[in-house]
Amino acid sequence: MTRWAKRTLFIYWGRRGAMSQFVLDLARALDEAAVVSISRQNELFDEIAKIGVSLLPVDTFEEGSGAILSAWRLLRIRRELTEAIRHKSIERVVVLMPHVWTPLIASAVRAAGARYVVVVHDAQAHPGDRTGLVINWLLRDAAKADQVITLSRYVADQLKLKRPVLENRIKSLFHPVVRPEYAFDRDEQTDGVPGFLFFGRIMAYKGLRLFVEACEQLRAKGLQFRVGVAGEGFLGELEPRLTHIGAEVANRWIAEEEIPAILRRYQAVVVPNIEASQSGVVPVAYGLGLPVIATPTGGLVEQVVDGLTGLLADEVSANAVARAMERLITDAELRARLRSGVMEVQRTHSMRRFYELLIHS
Repeated sequence: MTRWAKRTLFIYWGRRGAMSQFVLDLARALDEAAVVSISRQNELFDEIAKIGVSLLPVDTFEEGSGAILSAWRLLRIRRELTEAIRHKSIERVVVLMPHVWTPLIASAVRAAGARYVVVVHDAQAHPGDRTGLVINWLLRDAAKADQVITLSRYVADQLKLKRPVLENRIKSLFHPVVRPEYAFDRDEQTDGVPGFLFFGRIMAYKGLRLFVEACEQLRAKGLQFRVGVAGEGFLGELEPRLTHIGAEVANRWIAEEEIPAILRRYQAVVVPNIEASQSGVVPVAYGLGLPVIATPTGGLVEQVVDGLTGLLADEVSANAVARAMERLITDAELRARLRSGVMEVQRTHSMRRFYELLIHS
């Protein structure tokens, strides 16, 4: 491993969600001398600690109000970061996802002699996403960074338009596959009846309505397939419609340890977003061997290679999603070919490759 790898400190202070698994996979790819700063309140803290990577744990907070009520902890955290940078000869600090507190540590990192790198996942707020209220605050990290990493060219282009001063500091990589496993033949597991899953937080921009309408169209044509919806959020008038099409619904927060068992019951994940930066659901699906059907919006067109790792609908509409789903339902050979493509993307978009590109950027 290079000397850069041995002198990099990675920061993720979130508590739950897909990034926790991201950090767990990254920790497995790190050189033993690399350091990870993670919140003790993270849902996978114990799992990450078991790997043996050098940790710099911090106490953050359990609820949103803690961002202000627990802010007094920042003084100690800044001091611990500074000591770690100096004692471990850290040359680069990488914020894997901006946290409400991270814009306040850039000056301490620089004062200690390290470069400050920030991975930006979104350049603008998603419609209806409450976290969008703090997007401009979180982008202060990008403004202070020596280098900005994005996970799609789409977000890089958005960021350049929003903050032209950053143009020469931005490098676009990719969202690595999360939790890669061997893709067994799911058609055999379900007697040849394909299953389609909508997975993740239920918000308007995620397009659950398009998925439901697509399923209704296909049911009306008499096609045989299974339907699943797993994620936290308000279903509203879609709830009885999901019942009518025979959907299996888990309308709650899905813990990280539950995800593999849920996804293994299906043959494809549908990502019918109306708007997107890039999707964290896509690399989760790939990691478990599932191809993805997605709408052609935002960075999704970079993540899903049509006909190789999944299918891109020809437009953002229920009709287009239904057409793509019908292709998979009626073509077993296509399903097998896409599974093979997903196996390849597990290699080309691995966490190890992402890590190597990141530390050499």
